[in-house]
Amino acid sequence: MNSILFLGYSNLLKTRILPIIKSVNFQSFSIAKFSEQSWDDELKKYDPFISLYENYDDAFKHFKGNIVYVSTVNSAHYQYALLSLERGFNVIIDKPATLQLDEAIHLTNVAKQKKLLLSEATVYLMHPQFSLIDEIFLKNNDFPKLITAHFTMPPFQKNNFRYKKELGGGAILDTSPYAVSLGRHFFKQLPIHVHCIVNEWTDNGLDIEYSLILKYGNGKCLIGHFGFNTGYINHLLLIGTRTNIILNRVFTIPENQENLIQITHNNTSSEQRSKAGNNFQLYLEKYLKTLDAGSYEDSYADFLLDAQAKEMIINNIM
Repeated sequence: MNSILFLGYSNLLKTRILPIIKSVNFQSFSIAKFSEQSWDDELKKYDPFISLYENYDDAFKHFKGNIVYVSTVNSAHYQYALLSLERGFNVIIDKPATLQLDEAIHLTNVAKQKKLLLSEATVYLMHPQFSLIDEIFLKNNDFPKLITAHFTMPPFQKNNFRYKKELGGGAILDTSPYAVSLGRHFFKQLPIHVHCIVNEWTDNGLDIEYSLILKYGNGKCLIGHFGFNTGYINHLLLIGTRTNIILNRVFTIPENQENLIQITHNNTSSEQRSKAGNNFQLYLEKYLKTLDAGSYEDSYADFLLDAQAKEMIINNIM
């Protein structure tokens, strides 16, 4: 049986993971908090199923399971993912998994050497709407050629770690995993040209809003606008040779909610609804299936491709 340790008592854990954790086939579930954090009453709902550790060091000393989910601030992802792999744990990392490509390469090499599963939690791709989109294009003997994505939101509270450069903040690190994983899913390749324009910086030089163009082979392209300094929008447009698809709430659709897929094919409009699904539950279930199957090459390839594309964005800021 599989047991998981969550490093970091994060808001993501409280709001997205804990409500579904008993629905996933884990033998046990543990949480280690940052030493300066405090526990809260939310955990009372889950006793005695959850084991608690007061800091990360205690967790590494005493945890006897096989999976570590790293949900620390961005700047600590690499450190604790590497420690986990070196101690023989399979690893899941919140996005962005790493801040630099060389970190992703090293983690992948360690995971391969130790035959451990390594994955970045870009969970939105698990929603049934993506398999439905793939089916629609396949049925129409078509494929996406141009993708436009918008994912922006109003500012966070001033103490949010996304505004702190030393913690790996900034809009590009926080949201570029959405852009590059979209390109990977639909285009199955690394971009060949990248342009990234930061539209707004903070006074301390942190990017909070940006636009990008990712050009792929065979005339394929992804255009995106991301950030946390505008009104909320969460929108995707896929343009094929004869088929166009539009949908909203694509990156953060609420759990167990269907989504409306608007389709235009040969100038005829129609609509379909995707099945509902909980992205985090579906992601964790797929992770466990991959772990049980014992073949991790596809996961390594996805992890590295996204890290390479993210590095291209960072290196091509205008």
